[in-house]
Amino acid sequence: MWNGSRLRAASGNCKEDAMTKAEEAKAWALAHVGCPYIYGATGGICTPSYREARAAQYPEYAAKMRKNCPRLSGSTDSCTNCKWCDPDTGKGKRAYDCAQLVRWCMDHVGISMLSGANNQWTKTNWEQAGEIGTIPRGKLCLVYRYDQDKKKMGHTGIYLGDGYIVHAKGHDYGVVRELLGNPTFTHWGIPAGLYSELPLYNTTLRKGDHGAAVSELQRFLNNKGYGLTVDGSFGTKTYNAVRMFQSSSGLTIDGVVGPKTWVALGITPPSDAAATPEETPPEEEAPLGGDYFVLSMADALRLREASNTIQEILNKANWSE
Repeated sequence: MWNGSRLRAASGNCKEDAMTKAEEAKAWALAHVGCPYIYGATGGICTPSYREARAAQYPEYAAKMRKNCPRLSGSTDSCTNCKWCDPDTGKGKRAYDCAQLVRWCMDHVGISMLSGANNQWTKTNWEQAGEIGTIPRGKLCLVYRYDQDKKKMGHTGIYLGDGYIVHAKGHDYGVVRELLGNPTFTHWGIPAGLYSELPLYNTTLRKGDHGAAVSELQRFLNNKGYGLTVDGSFGTKTYNAVRMFQSSSGLTIDGVVGPKTWVALGITPPSDAAATPEETPPEEEAPLGGDYFVLSMADALRLREASNTIQEILNKANWSE
């Protein structure tokens, strides 16, 4: 896992030979050119059995999966000379589909993303994003193609900032490097945290949130022994882990991550930060003690109407005296 920028931030200096996240992501993408494309593949080693497992899972793509495997297509009984085999190791290369290639690339630099091109586009915390005509030249970012027929994003890749992209193009091609515009992409985005550290201290997270900040939260909780899957999704397991951590740290147990929880997790407040405010109160407050009771809005309205009626009766009684 990439942690160069965190180390530089902690030490207060930046070595000239240290790679940025974008540079590291570019190097990772280029290193995986030549890997096989298999629909539904999640970075597993390409073998005939791995292809058959994906074929059973996605039968509509089974023919293409078998066609591009010399052993499954019957052209040879060995993987040795297969173009998807690493000549240095004699084993198959790692296989991806388009969204998993992007997901693994970003995970390599500490940014978690969901599976599926459309999920990534709609649920990623983008620092910047726009239509392809506004793509920033000279910056690594992620690119997406909108499918007009399906009305959602249908393909994704990694723009290297130099006019070229790396993407898992299809079963016949694998992972390739080619000019942006072939194929045509429609949108671009820079995920939060790729070019700057996430301002976690001032970030409030709740159940249902998604994105890079949630991934960082999960990593910090895992450092405390909670064993979460780092997927960038603030679900029930993350919520329960936050509550347990708050309980063990003497904090308000509300499952909401604010400045106090971040500090307890190990985030250092910025030097210009004001005194740590209270955590965001829970949506459902604890019952009041003593002789207090809680009214619903409907009951409160009925009580007000009844009070008005009583007042009218008293007023009439006073007039008759």
